[in-house]
Amino acid sequence: MHFKNVVAIYPYYYEVPVYEFFPPLGLEYVVAAVEDLLEDVCVVDLRYEEDFEGVVGGGADLFCVSVNWPYEFDSVCEVIRSLPAEATTVVGGKFATENVEELFARCPNVDVIVRGDGEETLREFVLAGSPANVDGLSYRDDGRVVHNANRRLADVSDTLYPNRRRRRYQYKISFQKVGLGYSFDSLVSSQGCPFNCKFCSFKMNPLGQERDWSARSPASVLAELKEIDARVVAFVDDNFFADIKRVEEICDLIIEAKLNKFFLANARISVADRPDILKKMYRAGFRLLMIGLESAQDKSLKQLNKGFKTADVRKAFAVLRESNMLTNGYFIVGLMGETEEEMLQIVPFAREIGIDLISPNRLRYEKYSGLARLVDESDDYYVGEGNRVFSKWYGPKDINRIVKRISSGFFDGRQIWAVARKGLRIGFPGWKFYPHLVFGLPRIISRAKRRRKRLRAQAA
Repeated sequence: MHFKNVVAIYPYYYEVPVYEFFPPLGLEYVVAAVEDLLEDVCVVDLRYEEDFEGVVGGGADLFCVSVNWPYEFDSVCEVIRSLPAEATTVVGGKFATENVEELFARCPNVDVIVRGDGEETLREFVLAGSPANVDGLSYRDDGRVVHNANRRLADVSDTLYPNRRRRRYQYKISFQKVGLGYSFDSLVSSQGCPFNCKFCSFKMNPLGQERDWSARSPASVLAELKEIDARVVAFVDDNFFADIKRVEEICDLIIEAKLNKFFLANARISVADRPDILKKMYRAGFRLLMIGLESAQDKSLKQLNKGFKTADVRKAFAVLRESNMLTNGYFIVGLMGETEEEMLQIVPFAREIGIDLISPNRLRYEKYSGLARLVDESDDYYVGEGNRVFSKWYGPKDINRIVKRISSGFFDGRQIWAVARKGLRIGFPGWKFYPHLVFGLPRIISRAKRRRKRLRAQAA
């Protein structure tokens, strides 16, 4: 069996609001790996699609569906089951990799599941026309499920990246699906992470295979950036700053090419060791650094193997505050051994170091992380819905309440005004953002209420 027309589907109608405008980059990578083998390729994003049935009924003989997240799983399964039975349906993604048997059971029309990275696996499958002997595939064969060998992990490619000319939509910064004035895109310049934080699984794929850090050349990164029309671009690397010399070379190329864009990237506090690089990053267009701080407690940072203490964070932010870039701190709520009082210390700690934004996230269970072993060995902690970790002291309602207290305690009127003023001063993302936000507030609030109501109904 050989294929001519593929429809690749991002099957989520709803998205976590802060990420709702991110393109389905993983799905686009997979499509890029096979588009030269097919007559027609179409990527459908259900967050933006108004005529899904019309697209599906267009004569495709191969459907590829990306199932990455645990939320909206019932809805995702409905989308998959609605696909024509006469076509071949292939499902991949992180959540699919972790739940192969359940997906086969709930979606009888799924023919093949890609486990782990999909680019090389799908390409081999399309070339062969059969899943037999293709590493990384699970498939149905005469009523039974066959699991082929795992595929070896490959380094990130210098030449393979999404073909944005095929997009059906323009992605724009939004919140609760209210546009905020600027186009947006994302880019992968490296994979993996050389560090060993216990809560994290960046070094491991969902199959437990260790992923070495690998990076694209600066010239390759610039070549892709030149094909991106968006005003704001996020580097979605696990650790963009793992090689600071490479970062400097990328900045030099961006400055030389005079790209008129703004950039976001994940970082560690060690980036503050190079104030000269921070200045060059600002010249290149970097305006937001998203930094994993995780906790305001030294005992938790030690448990997580972060490699720094709160004193190091204070020292780093004395430099970062002078960088003219906005900073966002990721914190984890519900860490093992922390009391509610210690979790709430995130607010005064964040104010003390002068960070602009915070993202308090609930603790998640990652199967192959060091933290997973601690949870498995503890009688006091357990894994709940969405792979979130709770304890006999702090259940889902308690953690939700604490997250809300942290968010509302930090984002008061003074902090919001300070961030808006700084954003205006550094020109990020631009003046259009603010009137769009103000006039869109009634719709944002209305959509947020409907979302909370829908989530409560699903939980019930």
